[in-house]
Amino acid sequence: MSDISVMTDVSIGEEKLTFDNSAVSKILGVQDSTLRKYCTLMQKYHYKFAKNSVGHRIFYNKDVDVLKKIIDLKKSSSLTLEEVVKVILESNIDDTNGISDIATILTSDYSKILEGFSTFTKEQTEFNKHLIEQLQKQEIYIKNSIEARDQKLMLLIKESMEVKRQIVDAITEVKNKDMGKYKKAWWQFWK
Repeated sequence: MSDISVMTDVSIGEEKLTFDNSAVSKILGVQDSTLRKYCTLMQKYHYKFAKNSVGHRIFYNKDVDVLKKIIDLKKSSSLTLEEVVKVILESNIDDTNGISDIATILTSDYSKILEGFSTFTKEQTEFNKHLIEQLQKQEIYIKNSIEARDQKLMLLIKESMEVKRQIVDAITEVKNKDMGKYKKAWWQFWK
């Protein structure tokens, strides 16, 4: 089969050029696999391609024009391929100026989104700094509180030990005094 053929539409008596995959891929400057990928994606969004007698896709001029628009918009914008196909097929754009208009609109939309994201990022960064400062202050407060508590506890323990030592000393002194009364020689017990 040749790359380009002429088909006559009997209903309106008009002749149309038809192209096969290899001719369209040469016209568009893309690989056959890329063209198949584009066509599959277009069919996902309900674009209908004509088929030949063996079931292969055939392309009319309008199909080639739509594919050109998809490739042009993909190159001129930061949209994904799926977004480009969706935009082109849903808008039914017939002129190339429409593509640049859509690209401009989409670019401005993305600029607004980027600007909003940039603002959000700055606000989030400020919030994070504020939160880190609060956490550092809280950490210092907790550390100081623990140190003060430990010092008070150590002081209480020392005081408690001192009191116990004094009590033991007092008891020992009293016992020694009491024992002093009774510390007589054994022969003096009967006197």
